[in-house]
Amino acid sequence: MAKRFADQPEQTRTSGHTSQVRDLWNSRADDWPGKYASGRLAGRLPLFAAELHARIGAGRVLDLGCGSGELARHLASLGYRLTGCDIAPQMLERAQIADTDNAVTWVRLEPEWTTLPLLSLSQDAVIASSVLEYVSDISAVLRETARVLRPNGLLLCTVPDMSHPVRWGESPLRLVAGITQFRSLCGRVWPRLGSHLTYLRLSRQRRSVHWWQAKGRHAGFELVPLANGVVPRARLRMLVFIRSA
Repeated sequence: MAKRFADQPEQTRTSGHTSQVRDLWNSRADDWPGKYASGRLAGRLPLFAAELHARIGAGRVLDLGCGSGELARHLASLGYRLTGCDIAPQMLERAQIADTDNAVTWVRLEPEWTTLPLLSLSQDAVIASSVLEYVSDISAVLRETARVLRPNGLLLCTVPDMSHPVRWGESPLRLVAGITQFRSLCGRVWPRLGSHLTYLRLSRQRRSVHWWQAKGRHAGFELVPLANGVVPRARLRMLVFIRSA
């Protein structure tokens, strides 16, 4: 039987944005594992694994925003000691059921979490696969990530690549995504477009590399090049941060 995930005590009232992010990912819980099985997201598994192997080899890893757990379970199968956490309980339920080997410790966070349930300097790496774009207070999350990482620990994340032409086309859609009536109409007539508009409205941190570099530096991180030169999937950029010693 898979490990039961631990609940974090409620810390503050859920804001509109964070509750909507939670609801979005809860709504995708049934279909999300299939995106890895069908190959659309499967490329992320070797991408993160290769960078971790090049940087740390082995150790303790936190999957921040683990979703249905495919990446966490894959890394655990390679010998890393994994903790996976998320704010979407239905995603975590999927992750827990699939973890038949009890390989990962699953933790449910409140949407308004401020402190990760980990000791300071306890992790060798933190991964965040397409998570930070939804976070309102990036500085606070980066500082808390730095707290749980050992000196020279690794923060590995993917964020929207704003230099990709597809992202340019999303800019006008983001403007209309904030119009509730238009979004609702699209949801009724074109469900996939309605879902995409919801994503664009909630994906707040669509920033340049220089912006991410500055935010990381203020939290005690150095942005470094990819170790293995692998280019992530189109429309995504992989960022590698090293915590200051």
